[in-house]
Amino acid sequence: MERKLLLVFALTFLVIIISQPLLKKYMPPPAAPQPQQTAQAVPAANPPAPPPPITVVPNASKQAVSESETVVENDLYRITFTNRGAQVKSWVLKKFDSDQGGPLDLVNKGAEKFGHPLSLWTYDGNLRDKINSVFYVASSQGTQQTPSEISFEYSDSDVSVRKTFRFDRSYEVHIDTLVLSKGSQVTAFPLWPAGFGDSTRTASYAASQIEYQNNGDITRLAIKKISGGGTLLGPFNWAAVTDQYFAAVFIPEDVQQTALVTLHNSIDIPKDQNKPDPKETVPVPVLGAAVGSLVGPTSLRMYVGPKSLDALESTRITTITGNDQDLRALV
Repeated sequence: MERKLLLVFALTFLVIIISQPLLKKYMPPPAAPQPQQTAQAVPAANPPAPPPPITVVPNASKQAVSESETVVENDLYRITFTNRGAQVKSWVLKKFDSDQGGPLDLVNKGAEKFGHPLSLWTYDGNLRDKINSVFYVASSQGTQQTPSEISFEYSDSDVSVRKTFRFDRSYEVHIDTLVLSKGSQVTAFPLWPAGFGDSTRTASYAASQIEYQNNGDITRLAIKKISGGGTLLGPFNWAAVTDQYFAAVFIPEDVQQTALVTLHNSIDIPKDQNKPDPKETVPVPVLGAAVGSLVGPTSLRMYVGPKSLDALESTRITTITGNDQDLRALV
């Protein structure tokens, strides 16, 4: 029995020895050990790139490069706007003649010195000069027939202004204005700054007044009671600059929060209109007014026309209670 076991072990050992070359030839070699990975620090000279900064893009600049004009007309008027200051150069009433003949232009010559109609009043003089002299981008140019709408826009890194005017077939103009300075709203009022073009003689300038109405109460300020740059607080159903024959009337939508800025300047006119002599002049008063909202964008209507009963009665003032919801009190 022991001899058989020894023989089995001997034969098994012999088979193992003989099979070693065959195993090396046909079996795949063992996988090589993976090298151990080591963490490497990012060199201090090349730190990871930081995330891009968050930037606020300012409002895009909106400015015209040159002066242009836009004309709006109907059967009653022909208004010429310039985009320099988005204001009126000429406001011709077609049914009325001037002393020199031809249609009457309601823009007084004092406008060259004291400002043109529908410019803007602000309490900051530097801002006022800027927004009334820069070139605005006009929504349209050339001549338009009413009903129509035009807008003027200007913006730079500090100031943004938008003025919109809507016209129908009456003497009324609808006005909306908004002025922002460094992102904050600025009090800015539409302006009729310098009397009327029909004033050519001393007596006609002396007839100028500023008038306003708060329901049944109507106030008329004579020249001697009007201070330049003075502010009167509302409520106002309407406020106006007037002379003997014509009126520029502001009709605000927000009666309670409206303010009126009064303007009182003077210009020199020839002492003798029949024989004008530049060396012989007399000073005459030139009145103006600006009206707008103290708490938000200004939105109002403006009547610019004759103090005729039919035209004034057709201009409705819905914020007046009771009777006489129109402008007949100006007559």
